[in-house]
Amino acid sequence: MTHYRAPQNNRGLTPDVAAHAATSENFAYFPAFIHVTGKKVLVLGGGEVALGKLRLLVRSQAKITVVAPEICDDIAVMVDEGRIVWESAPFVDTMINRAVMVFDAADDPHLTARVQAATRRRNILLNVVDKTPHCDFIVPAILDRAPVMITISTGACAPALARIIRQRLETVLPASMAQLARIARDARQKVAEHLHDNVSRQRFWTHFFQRGLQESPTGTARDSDIDHALRQFVPDGSSATVPGGQIMNAEIHADTAFDLPHGIARAIETADIVFHEDHIAEDILTLARRDATLIPIGCISLDHDPDAKRDSIEQQTRIFARQGFNIVTLTQAITH
Repeated sequence: MTHYRAPQNNRGLTPDVAAHAATSENFAYFPAFIHVTGKKVLVLGGGEVALGKLRLLVRSQAKITVVAPEICDDIAVMVDEGRIVWESAPFVDTMINRAVMVFDAADDPHLTARVQAATRRRNILLNVVDKTPHCDFIVPAILDRAPVMITISTGACAPALARIIRQRLETVLPASMAQLARIARDARQKVAEHLHDNVSRQRFWTHFFQRGLQESPTGTARDSDIDHALRQFVPDGSSATVPGGQIMNAEIHADTAFDLPHGIARAIETADIVFHEDHIAEDILTLARRDATLIPIGCISLDHDPDAKRDSIEQQTRIFARQGFNIVTLTQAITH
C-alpha cells in the first residue's frame, strides 16, 4: 500500500508565533525526568514534610538515606520494611557523597546553609522544601496514571495554581490510561514483530489508544486487548493492513483553543491531516501535532461554487481516510 507522507506542521514557526516566543518568559527550570533507580538520594528531616517526599521517592527505586535525629511512625515503617536507610547521626558533608540529589526537609536554616555549600562543591542537585531560592530543582504537581505521569509546574511562582490545574485534569483523564500504558509497554515487542514499518505501528497504536480510552474509561482494559487489536489490524497474521481513518467535519464557534468543545480539540490534536478555512484562529490550529498536515481551503461560503468545493474536500478526505489517516475539516461561519 502507498502511504501519503505528511509534511511537518510548521504552525509553530509562523512570524506571529515566533514573535510571541521571542517575547515570552524563559524557563526558570528545565522540565525533565531524572532516572534515579539504584542511585543514592539523601533526605534530611524525619517529619511529615520529609514523608511527603519519601512517598514519591520510594516508587522511583532509588537508594534512599534519611538523615534525622528522630523519624515519624510512617517513615519508621519504611525503615523496618527495608525501603529506606535511616541515619540518626548529625549531618556531616560526607553523607552526600555519591548522591545524585538531596532533599532538605528539616526546616533548619543553619543546616540548609551547610547542605547548600556541600552540594554546590560537589555539583549535586538540591531541593529545599518550600524555600525556592535555595533550590536547584523543584517538584511539580503530579497527576499519577503510572506508568503515565503528567506534571504541572508554574515555575514555583504559583503552586496553588498548579494544584488546581492538576485537579481539573483528574476529571478529564480516565483511570484506564494507566492500564493501557502498561499493556502497551509489555506488548511493544509483540507489535513490532507483527508490524515491520513505522507507519503501520503508528497507526496501530493511535487506533488502539483511541479505542481503548473510549471503550474502557473505568480501567477495564485487558492484556488480551492487544491480541484482539492485532487480529483486526493484521487479519492474516503477516502483512499489515491499515484500518480506515476517522473523518470529522467540525464547524467552529470559537476563536481560542480554550473555548473549543473537548471532543473537537481532541480530534484536532490526534488528526493526521487538518483541512481548515483561512479564517480559523491560529490558536486553534496550533493544537495540531507538529507532524500533521494543515491544508488551507480558503473560505467555502465565498467560493464561486461552494457545493463543488465541499464535494472536492469530501472526496479528498475519503481518499486519505482509506489510507488510515484521521482527518478533521474545520469551517467557521463569517459573522461580519
